[in-house]
Amino acid sequence: MTAFLAELGKQLVTRWTATLMVPGALFAGAVVLAQVLGHRHAVDRRVLGTWLGTVGATPTSGRNATLLIAAAGFLLGAAAAGLLAGAVGLLVEWTWGLAGSAPVLRWLAGSRQRRWATADAEVAEAERALLADPADPAARARARRAIARRDAIGLVAAERPTWIGDRLHAADVRVHRSYAIDLTTVWPRLWLVLPEAVRGEVTAVQDRCASAARLAGWGVLYVLLSALWWPALFVGAVALLTARYRARLAVGVYTDLVEAAVDLYGRKLATHLGLSGQGRLTAETGAEISAIVRKDDVVRQLRPITPAGSAPPLPLPLLHG
Repeated sequence: MTAFLAELGKQLVTRWTATLMVPGALFAGAVVLAQVLGHRHAVDRRVLGTWLGTVGATPTSGRNATLLIAAAGFLLGAAAAGLLAGAVGLLVEWTWGLAGSAPVLRWLAGSRQRRWATADAEVAEAERALLADPADPAARARARRAIARRDAIGLVAAERPTWIGDRLHAADVRVHRSYAIDLTTVWPRLWLVLPEAVRGEVTAVQDRCASAARLAGWGVLYVLLSALWWPALFVGAVALLTARYRARLAVGVYTDLVEAAVDLYGRKLATHLGLSGQGRLTAETGAEISAIVRKDDVVRQLRPITPAGSAPPLPLPLLHG
């Protein structure tokens, strides 16, 4: 047990160092540069060299104590920056599930809705052309391109201000349309019957989602630092763009895994809940599963399929059951 706890502590320290201290130290160094150089001498190496020379020319008496205090302050600042970036990352994750209620969010959601409606109209037109001449390869290619453009905006009708919000929302809607399963309620029970390997895959991709959100937090901090040192703006912009790409990729994989878990193990959950029957998971069985886990009074009454716009988004924290 002692060896296990020692190894666990070592792993935690390693992970904490990799996720917080290293990027925190880089940010703390950027803060020091911002204080020394400012906007006027942002990329002036001579000013930086002069400052370093001044530090090196400090009298030896008391230098060790000064360096020790400075190092301790630097490490504390790095740790604080890491914790702050993590907190901003959590805020970023929270914004992924926001609906379009505030004015800016309503505008963003409306823009996405119009884009999706336009793409959907193009799909309908391409499908009509394909029905008129099913053997035409150009019509087939046009239909595939139109569907790909629409799916790039959203797998279901766009409702949320961001792509990530709509992708999380789409997983809930698609599962409910196919199986009448209330995914937000059913997921913790389904999580308990998933094999360990499947849970490991889902947890790993959730960690990638959190890492992308934390990178966005660093990007925000660097953008704020640009008020004192303008090169930080470019660092922040690169971090935010990278975080956006990683987040979209991770959330796409996450939602695919969640839907796959329902497809492959929904029947297993039904068996654990005492529902009989063989074959594929049906909407009737899914409605019974939802009714059981919601503790509904009428368990075997099929709940109507919820319209696409009214289903809540699938929250990322449900990953851990």
